[in-house]
Amino acid sequence: MRELIGQRVNLLGAATFVCGLLAWEVAIHIGLLSFSYLPPPTDIVDGLSELVSTGELQENLRHTLSASLSGWLLAALAGIAIGALLGLFRPLWSYSMASIETLRALPIVAFVPIAVLIFGFTKEMEIVVAFYAGIWPVLLNTYAGMRSLDARLSEVGRVLGLSPAASFWKLRLPAATPFIMVGLRLGLAISLILTLVAEMVGNPAGLGFALIQKGQSLQPEQMFAYVVVIGISGIVLNAALMVIARGLFRGQMAAAGDAA
Repeated sequence: MRELIGQRVNLLGAATFVCGLLAWEVAIHIGLLSFSYLPPPTDIVDGLSELVSTGELQENLRHTLSASLSGWLLAALAGIAIGALLGLFRPLWSYSMASIETLRALPIVAFVPIAVLIFGFTKEMEIVVAFYAGIWPVLLNTYAGMRSLDARLSEVGRVLGLSPAASFWKLRLPAATPFIMVGLRLGLAISLILTLVAEMVGNPAGLGFALIQKGQSLQPEQMFAYVVVIGISGIVLNAALMVIARGLFRGQMAAAGDAA
């Protein structure tokens, strides 16, 4: 049982994190850290408890997650579909490569004011930003996965007389699955980050707006509590995605050594 727990949880890393929190707490109480708006971890816990008791945290968390996940899911569908087409049809990639590289090179943060101008301070604006942020890693990793099929496997498919559709489902898609999972994980993280940025500079709702609001109102305990919640949200979303991937694509993930 202990071995299983050790495999699932990095006990040494967790212990280091706890020691860091204890050192933070002690350093503030003995005056080693004396910043005016740097609260000790115990005060941050109190701030978190207050946010939960009022329901403010749950509402903001629900708003941010629904916007970021909606944009990410749309990005996943579009990115996988477009990436697969580009990977299967080389001329299509040749004609669209310049446009894709130009759009991908545009700093994603610079897209936020454009989205605000077009869609206003709305949740739809956040979804569009999350979509634009998340589609590129999914698209490019799907393309790379489609082009990664070993030439010998491709030859086996031709010898067996597999149709293009059968070759796609039985050879190319399984080979591309680890690449796609990498893109999905990267896209999920970037979509969440850009949703927060959109809330900070645009839509007055969600975790991003609350984080800025608490800082401006000089409530550091609650501001740091929101920082903690944002960090935990990213960890939980990534872990949930990996659990789903291992359940649905156990063979491909194992063959790739969980490269995704």
